[in-house]
Amino acid sequence: MQLTFTIFSDLHYKKGMYAATVDDLMEIFSRAEKNGSQFVMHLGDLCNDYSGSPELVNAYLENKQGLPVYGLYGNHELEANNSMEVVTPLLTNDKSVVWGTEDGSLDPKTAYYYKDIEGFRFIFTDSNYSITPEGEFEHNRTGSWGPPSENTGANCLSDKQFTWLRAVLFDGADKGLKCIVLSHAAFAEGFSCSTDSEMVRNLLNEVNGYKKGTVIAAINGHWHANAYEIKDDILYFNINSAKNGCWLPVKEPHYLPEHTSLFIDFDAEGREQGRRQRPINELTMVQNTWFFDSPLSTQVSLYENGEIHIEGMKTAWMHGIVPVGERVSPCRTPLISEVKHNYEQT
Repeated sequence: MQLTFTIFSDLHYKKGMYAATVDDLMEIFSRAEKNGSQFVMHLGDLCNDYSGSPELVNAYLENKQGLPVYGLYGNHELEANNSMEVVTPLLTNDKSVVWGTEDGSLDPKTAYYYKDIEGFRFIFTDSNYSITPEGEFEHNRTGSWGPPSENTGANCLSDKQFTWLRAVLFDGADKGLKCIVLSHAAFAEGFSCSTDSEMVRNLLNEVNGYKKGTVIAAINGHWHANAYEIKDDILYFNINSAKNGCWLPVKEPHYLPEHTSLFIDFDAEGREQGRRQRPINELTMVQNTWFFDSPLSTQVSLYENGEIHIEGMKTAWMHGIVPVGERVSPCRTPLISEVKHNYEQT
């Protein structure tokens, strides 16, 4: 038995901010259809303004290929004054997913869920919690791109979500399912972005100690880079950014006035109004970002015996402009606290 699907991450769509277009998203879906993918998933930062981008949301949820889509929260999902009430219902078009609520139904304040597909359990987590000075877990707020500055323990799951994850994994083991944990922030030892990473790895190993081969992979986005490691027979795999090939927290002019990219204009309802080439330097985040020419996505095939086949792709730097200097990962910002915490395991 073979299950094939497509993954992408960090498209960062917002008109006038970055170079990603609806055409880029449609290219990913067209590619997925051609390679026989049964569904498509994104691992966060799909859009920097959901409520202001109906054209992208519609192209995602109502894709022309009719494919199921499964997404999760990145740290930019709530930008532009977007709330969880707006974003959470737009993560997936599959009404049969099991949300992390008491009865498994949709509650916008609970943005983690799982879906069982042909003997595999895909678990979509929400790594957007941090810890308040009072010691309470708090989700990233409306209009934010990260946790409040006074909080610690960035990119964690919360005690409630960790308890849910533990129950979902052991339930999967009891049912003979092979589990894949999806996240925005990484849980890998070698490229961790989460203060929960060690605790999550210990949990995955505990589940596999209970029933060998239950957890086969943990896959994340956020790094805007390629990375993988195999630890304790679990694949930890980082998906590169679809379009923003390199982002640096310093402004550095690098595109010339004659360098252009496609701009598609839409009205407030998401209807296309026209398209043109415009100077890349008109984008508000251009001095922080080096763009890929074509959007990246990854084809993954899972097999009943636990094998995982990954087929990537190549792209080029837009206009041949290659980033120089020291690469600074978004995981290396002051948002990451060294605070470690222990969730009660019941």
